[in-house]
Amino acid sequence: MRDIKCSGVRWIDLENPSKNDMMTLEIDYGFHALNLEDSQSKIQLTKVEQHKDYLFIILRFPVLCENHHCVPTQISFFLGKDYLITIHEKRIPVLDEIANSCEDMAMEFGKLPPFGIGSLLYRIMEGIINSLFPIVENIMDRLENLEESVFEEKKVVLFDVTLLRRSISDLRRITAPLRRVIGEIELGVKSLTGEEMGIYFTDLRDHIEKIWELSETAKEIVDIYKDTDYTLHQQRMNRALVILTIIFTATIPTSTVGTLYGMNVVL
Repeated sequence: MRDIKCSGVRWIDLENPSKNDMMTLEIDYGFHALNLEDSQSKIQLTKVEQHKDYLFIILRFPVLCENHHCVPTQISFFLGKDYLITIHEKRIPVLDEIANSCEDMAMEFGKLPPFGIGSLLYRIMEGIINSLFPIVENIMDRLENLEESVFEEKKVVLFDVTLLRRSISDLRRITAPLRRVIGEIELGVKSLTGEEMGIYFTDLRDHIEKIWELSETAKEIVDIYKDTDYTLHQQRMNRALVILTIIFTATIPTSTVGTLYGMNVVL
């Protein structure tokens, strides 16, 4: 658990909280029991809920895309006028970086830089969204490495193409809701705290759109690779059939003669 206070703003970060931690939040802050339950559930979707005294947000995003699939993680936000509570099951490097930078500045300057709740939320979301770019770059690198193998006639790479298509599909499925909720979060923060964060959340929206465009490009390229590999495979099969047909045709005369002389008749 991390508890950081600065300029009247409090940030509590809970990693894999216990039942007592959740009960404390319900008593101290009056969070709805269903929201607390959703924050610990592993099957929730990205969403934003506006309540009277707080804003409840669940974000799902990929943290790793390997050969088989993209591994998603989830973080829940309880945003009030002067506090932000983040809940997640596993360690999230972005949160560690922001918290460590605040602690380093406190040690160096003796105080933390003033920021509002909306600014703190923006910094966290910016770090989360920017962490997706290395994942997309990794997928693009895998596409480049696969290109030579796809256009090499003697190599069948259908399985590798299938794995890459799955990674791209997972990435798009997980990140698609982020495009929708950015605007909702901006409106929720403004109505709750009065902070004008339009230009900052527009920047987040631009980053998400860049990631989406790159994933769209990757999807189109991998579909081309799939069709190319299938076409080349069919071409190899046709060549094999042609060779077998020629061999069969060449053996027809000898087979016919051998068949005739093998019959129990006088020729």
